[in-house]
Amino acid sequence: MSKSKWFSLSIAGLAISTSVQAAPITAVNYDTLNVGAMIVGPAGPEVETSLINSEGDSIGDLVSSVSCPAGFSECIPPDNSPGTIYTYAHTVTPGVDNPNDAPFPNPPTVKEFNNVAQFALHFTAYGFNGVAGYSFGDANNAGVTFAISTNETGQIIWETTSLDWNSGETITFFWQTTQPPTGPGGEYGISNDQGGGQGEGPLPAEPVDVTEPFAAIMFVLMGLALYRREPNQSV
Repeated sequence: MSKSKWFSLSIAGLAISTSVQAAPITAVNYDTLNVGAMIVGPAGPEVETSLINSEGDSIGDLVSSVSCPAGFSECIPPDNSPGTIYTYAHTVTPGVDNPNDAPFPNPPTVKEFNNVAQFALHFTAYGFNGVAGYSFGDANNAGVTFAISTNETGQIIWETTSLDWNSGETITFFWQTTQPPTGPGGEYGISNDQGGGQGEGPLPAEPVDVTEPFAAIMFVLMGLALYRREPNQSV
């Protein structure tokens, strides 16, 4: 790979971090969303995990994916330009648990989980562009709607306006960010007034804050070091 391409790819992973304020979000219908190719990881384009309660039992199924914008026939984050929008999608089915992808173990017991009140990210949604929603069709079939918001730490929360989301009712949620995933290290959860459960899914990369003097200096020095190499060398 040439120095110039390596340097451009390093810039593609760079973003300026910004503070996130708690705020309501207008829901977008996932059914009308037009996205491109999914990122293909070791487990394929989708990763299936369990939502596990404090007793180690499964209370639901979670299938996650990350897609590039419409028009992308492949989604390879290192090849993408800065500011590329990634769509994180999560299909949740309470009270049901299909076989998980490796290396995620399958809990021995699956329990019903009814009157679900909330689906939420348990981490900061780095790079969030303010666009989030869910499948209106799925929600209509379950007889629910959701109010979406971010909290003071930048987590996104989908809260039902009624407690009618029950076992076996599948709903797909989504949100968008300029940050590609670093791996399945994000924690996602569902809950009701009795408790809840969590499962792993894609975690967005934490932005590099180039407003910090040390980070900015190191980034510039890295670029200069690359370009000072002999023209016929590659990295």
